[in-house]
Amino acid sequence: MPELGEIIDGRYKILQELGSGGFSKTYLAKDTELPNQPLCVVKQLQLRFNSASLWQNAKERFSLEAQVLQRLGNHDRIPQVLAYLEEDGEFYLIQEYIDGEEFRIEVGRQTLEELQVIYFLKEVLEILAFVHQQGVIHRDIKPSNLIRRRRDNKIVLIDFGAVKEIGTLSFDAHKQSMITKVIGTPGYMPPEQQNGKPVYSSDIYALGKTAIYALTARSPLELEDVQSGALKDWERLTRVSPHLAAILNKMIRPNLKERYHSVAEVLQDLQPLLKIGQTVGGRYKISRYLGGEIGSHTYLAENLVRHYQSPCILKQLQSQTSDPSPLKDVERLFGDDLAVLEELGNHPQIPHLWDRFEEGQDYYIVREFIDGEALSQEIQRNQHLSEETVVDLLYQVLEILAFVRQQGIVHRNIKPSNLIRRRQDNKIVLTDFGLIKEIAKLLSDRSSSDSSDRIVGTKGYMPPEQMAGRPTYSSDIYALGMTAIQSLTGTSPEQLQTDPKTGEAIWHENVQISQKLAKIIDKMVKLDVNKRYSSASKVLNALGESSRFFTTAERTSLPTSTSRSRRGTAADLATRFDRGRRRFLNLWYILVIVAGMGFLLGVIEIVRPTVRPMLIAHQGDRLVQQEKPEAALPIFQQVLDISPNNLQGWEGRGDALFALERYQEALAAYDKAIELQPRDARAWKGRGDVLYRLERYEAALSAYNKSLSLKPRDPEALNRKGRALYKLERPQEALAIQEEALRIRPNYAEALSDKGIALIGLRRYEEALGVLNKAQEIKPLDPKFWQNKALALQYLGRRKEALDVYKEALAAYDKDLERKPNNVTVWVDRGNVLIKLQRPEDALASYEKALKIKPDSYLAWLSKGNALFPLGRYDEALTAFDKALEIRPESYLTWHNRGSLLRDGKRDFAGAIASYDRAIAIAPNFYHAWRDRGLALSQANRHKDAIASFDRALQIEPSDHQSWSGRGIALSSLNRRAEALASFNKAVGLQPSDPFVWMNRGLALEQWGRFQEARDSYMKARDLDPRFQPAINALERLQ
Repeated sequence: MPELGEIIDGRYKILQELGSGGFSKTYLAKDTELPNQPLCVVKQLQLRFNSASLWQNAKERFSLEAQVLQRLGNHDRIPQVLAYLEEDGEFYLIQEYIDGEEFRIEVGRQTLEELQVIYFLKEVLEILAFVHQQGVIHRDIKPSNLIRRRRDNKIVLIDFGAVKEIGTLSFDAHKQSMITKVIGTPGYMPPEQQNGKPVYSSDIYALGKTAIYALTARSPLELEDVQSGALKDWERLTRVSPHLAAILNKMIRPNLKERYHSVAEVLQDLQPLLKIGQTVGGRYKISRYLGGEIGSHTYLAENLVRHYQSPCILKQLQSQTSDPSPLKDVERLFGDDLAVLEELGNHPQIPHLWDRFEEGQDYYIVREFIDGEALSQEIQRNQHLSEETVVDLLYQVLEILAFVRQQGIVHRNIKPSNLIRRRQDNKIVLTDFGLIKEIAKLLSDRSSSDSSDRIVGTKGYMPPEQMAGRPTYSSDIYALGMTAIQSLTGTSPEQLQTDPKTGEAIWHENVQISQKLAKIIDKMVKLDVNKRYSSASKVLNALGESSRFFTTAERTSLPTSTSRSRRGTAADLATRFDRGRRRFLNLWYILVIVAGMGFLLGVIEIVRPTVRPMLIAHQGDRLVQQEKPEAALPIFQQVLDISPNNLQGWEGRGDALFALERYQEALAAYDKAIELQPRDARAWKGRGDVLYRLERYEAALSAYNKSLSLKPRDPEALNRKGRALYKLERPQEALAIQEEALRIRPNYAEALSDKGIALIGLRRYEEALGVLNKAQEIKPLDPKFWQNKALALQYLGRRKEALDVYKEALAAYDKDLERKPNNVTVWVDRGNVLIKLQRPEDALASYEKALKIKPDSYLAWLSKGNALFPLGRYDEALTAFDKALEIRPESYLTWHNRGSLLRDGKRDFAGAIASYDRAIAIAPNFYHAWRDRGLALSQANRHKDAIASFDRALQIEPSDHQSWSGRGIALSSLNRRAEALASFNKAVGLQPSDPFVWMNRGLALEQWGRFQEARDSYMKARDLDPRFQPAINALERLQ
């Protein structure tokens, strides 16, 4: 046994013992022959035999296993074998030292959350995939044999069992052969390994147990059932999703046949869970996996842009084929046919299809989330449903199918799990149309010759014609009939017995329902399509004719040709009748009542249209949400043509015009909405948004205040109010408002970002950076958030990091433009980032692109002028500013920037002062204009007027160091030295890292003959910026 300080093989100096087991001891050592003497691990085998033959056998095995470990060490997360040797009859293995923490200790400190465990499993499985490919079984996976490497936070797998096994060698005299003891750790070893027959799956078992330990911090031995070996009730000790629990339970099955057989199988099931926490499409943050199959997965997600569409259902369709031939069909289905599904969302019992997009090779579909319970769960909970409930189910779904048929669609996938009982109103909602499954099938690997692989539907719910690839409207009737049978019996279609002669389901036994209903359902599930109901309306008619035989208390059959809104309204009115009396009414009376109501609604619709405009306006709203305002505008005009005083039409028109940057027209639309309904919070908020864009921040603030007085807890209105306050140079109030918005919606990324900007305005840069980082975590692909983060880094003096972040912002804008190539605002914002990256020519190209798309874009002309100015292209810059003012003459920002161009570029001080005066007339509290006006007055030798202008700027913003510096220059020119020096000192105190402030202070001191103090100021400026030439020249002058 080596002593501390002992040197092995003439180079490995033992520093300390790390641990010992039954078969080996491990030491920390350093390699004295290499530069810097790196640390390494020395493992000494504990050999307990005297037999020469045993020793020789052990030596051969050791050499063989060490070579295998050397091969495994090629993997980045398995320690490298640096050497293996025999010295003084002892075997030593020298391995790379991993600086990190045992997984056991990490879990002991804090159990892992589900998402952490998912990624932990992925990491270890990737290592095991490599290990198993080399023909090696680890045999001792457990928390203490996994190390979290410090330098990159990766998991490293150590301590393979094969080497330890050598120490257990013995000779079986009876069998005349070498034998070894079982290697592994109780609790982590599956039965086959305990019997001395480990397989690859044994490592999967041990990893599953390790993952459960990570979630619970409980040893498997504490949870294990003594007789079966299974873990008992471990899910109760932690919060874990059913999907991860199912994976872990399959990993730890004691029965080898029931367990995963390969790492690839586990990774395949784990793959969809790895999406949790990711953001796709630039806006959808995945929060939960809901289920799926290979190539098609469904998630719950948050819409980070349109929060009112949260949560939503996100369906991922993965492309798994290298064959380009099906992609044309996919593009057709994903484009034209899905557009039909979007129209289906107009039915109140079909979810809205909100978005569809491609990312990488995958396709994504986003639909409305329905808060409710699947019919499959309802059946499971109740074992079976009553006749009354099933009749109501049939009425609701048949009415939906009648509407679906009018759109020319066959659902193809009706089954209990695709029918959701909405919690809000107890209505059945029909989800997951077969078209989506068809796209998934096309994207899958088509190498299979089995055409059934491409049939859309679910076995047991598909009639023969659908299984043959020829679905009809009647196919949906069959599926609904089988769903009704499952609801009544609690038995799934595949478990039902069939008539040997007809092949049809036998289901009447032990079900007590009326003969009429049984007869209708039997006809719905006829295998012969010619004997089955051909349409939903025919089943509805049959149900209506037979309704007096049913036990349901509420039943109204409505003509399928009636519009959705009228149907819904008539049904709502009908429910107002006394239920007890309606039970005894003849169906014909009900039909007469319904028809009368339909007629009455029709008359009302003609005299005073309300329903149709509402539906049309809803279509327009959806187009605006889909960022298609140009298509939405004529839709809203259609609403207003039908009903000129339609509030929703005017609101929608305002939204569309705002998105098109037609701000004056948008303002007029919102004002009309407010005239119609003065208490309309949405219109007041929209008015505020327009005024904000027009730089009329005081008026915008008033509009937001009015909106909030009507709807006080609206986080979006609060956020926008905060932005207006910031523009009005009121950062402290802006901060308070953003914090109020965040109390209502804690993960509101826009409010977090604007809170960060407010903190920058308050010079709390570190806090700002922390808040902006949090906003970016929520919306990692939003380029504005990258831009704001870079700004915070700039103020912190972390210039290189800021430039890197601006590059990320540029990449994000470029990605945005791939999806929205004609978005003017994105082109302008992209140009602004290029300015920050000191690429003015590229920025100009970006602004030109914006102007090509929209020649009257005020923002593009303003930004173009700002870019031309520092390039010395003053005449072109002036033209650009004048063009911006032509479009928006009340833009105080443009008047201000025009003034700075005339002052610093063209040296036209009178013209500059006139421009600043225009800016101040529009925005009297814009202190920048007062300050820069003071500089122009000072340069025009109007120093007293300049001081008055600086004083006005400081009255508005006392902490503006540039105003104090400018004031000092003007006072110095009037030889008011004490006041001037006090002003410079105030500026230095406010912003000690600005070399210009120190430079101006030095110039004044030099002028007054105070050379040493002047030299000190110049040196401070040079220290802040070693390349600051004015300071360098001044120091040379004073030498």
